Amino acid sequence: MANLASAEIKARLERSYDAIATTYNTWAVNHPYRNPTDDSEAPTKSALELGCGNGYPILQHLFSAGLFDCIVANDLSSVQLNSVKSELEAKHDNADWRQGDMTCLSFNPCSFDIIIGLYTLIHLPRSEQLLMLEKISLWLKPGGLALVNFSKEDTEADVIEEWLGREEGWMFWSGYGADNMPRLIQQVDGLEMVVGEL
Repeated sequence: MANLASAEIKARLERSYDAIATTYNTWAVNHPYRNPTDDSEAPTKSALELGCGNGYPILQHLFSAGLFDCIVANDLSSVQLNSVKSELEAKHDNADWRQGDMTCLSFNPCSFDIIIGLYTLIHLPRSEQLLMLEKISLWLKPGGLALVNFSKEDTEADVIEEWLGREEGWMFWSGYGADNMPRLIQQVDGLEMVVGEL
C-alpha cells in the first residue's frame, strides 16, 4: 500500500469523505475533543482551518469567538465543505471557503494569526506533511500560532479499507512518529514547537 501515488491517495480520500460524510459527522460530534481556543489570548484577525470537515467543533468555535476578521475554511471533500458552508455562510460574512487539496492552497506570506490542522495533515503522505509545515510557516504572521497534530506511530502508510464500517470509507494515514516529529518541526524555518503533547 506504501506505493500509492499522492494524487491517488488524495482522490480516494476525497471520494471516501464525500461518501461517508454523514457517518463521519455523527462520529465526530460524539468523539471527545478539547477546545483549541484560548480566550485569555489577545484577539487575532485571521484564521485558517485546514481540513474543516463539517465545521464541528473547531470552525464553529472560531466563528462564535468573534475574534477574527477573516476565517478561511478548507476541506478536500466538497460534501463536507458544502455542509458547513450551508450552515454557517448566512450567519458569517467573514468566511472564505476553499475546497481542495491543502497542499495546493496559495496565500501571501504572513496572512494568518492562527492556522489549525487537526486530524488532517496525517492524511498526507508523510513527505508532504513537511512541505505543508513549510507552507504553514510561510503563511503565519510573526508571532502567529499553528495547532496541528501528527501520528504517534512512524508509518509510511496506514490504510483501512472500510473505515467507520463504510464500504466507501477507504482511509489513509501516515507520519514520522512521536519520536521524530518534534525534531522535524524544529527544522522548519520559522517554526518553533511551543507545546507538544502525546
